[in-house]
Amino acid sequence: MKEGADVTAQRTLDRRAANAREGTGRQSGARRRGRSRAALFALCVVVALSLGPPVMAQEVGAAARVNGAEISVFRLERHFEDYLKQQARNVAAIRNPEVFKRLKREALDQLIDKELLWQEAQRRGVTVDEAAVREARESVASGFSSPEAFQRRLQEAGFDDSAYDAYLRRELAASRTLQLLAEPATVSDEDVKRTLDAEPAPAGMAGEVARARVREHLLALRRAEAGRDALQRLRAEADVQLLQHF
Repeated sequence: MKEGADVTAQRTLDRRAANAREGTGRQSGARRRGRSRAALFALCVVVALSLGPPVMAQEVGAAARVNGAEISVFRLERHFEDYLKQQARNVAAIRNPEVFKRLKREALDQLIDKELLWQEAQRRGVTVDEAAVREARESVASGFSSPEAFQRRLQEAGFDDSAYDAYLRRELAASRTLQLLAEPATVSDEDVKRTLDAEPAPAGMAGEVARARVREHLLALRRAEAGRDALQRLRAEADVQLLQHF
């Protein structure tokens, strides 16, 4: 029974701490989308396989240009599939065309941010060694039933081993660049106290545990905010052309 109570208490505190931030409990839609994009890179890159079927006729062309670099429609369609999985959405279940357009634009925004970060990584000379690429590749491959299944998916998406390694290196470089651009996030004891004063810890939770968990949540929120602000600065200085409108 005590273990169950601890779990319930932890979930309650996690929810409260996540909602408590500098006296406001509401975020605008744009801020939520920005934080969502920044969270892709804030702590570590989420290396997901955006793999799909062979390119179709409607997937030819460019969806956007970022400082002259094209983001292909094919790349957007593959990333959109992965984005819907992250959102636990099924494309066939999205009946509202405006919702579909919004989700697709959010997926394109993520790709634009990735491209901006990759370009900044090149400008700054950010490098990723072979060991990091190998670790990322093994992490992705571990999600498949067998090495053969992993290789089949790579081939279906048009990747060979060297091309996929280059993709992973680019993703990791973008992640590291955002960490360089984002201002370090800090949480003071007063920040923790103010949060707990506004939203007390559940009964029975030790004060030390409550303070540690609130600090962890506030740090995560502020890192995401710092990442979002860094991406906004890059966008403000970039030439971004949308070739598909949603």
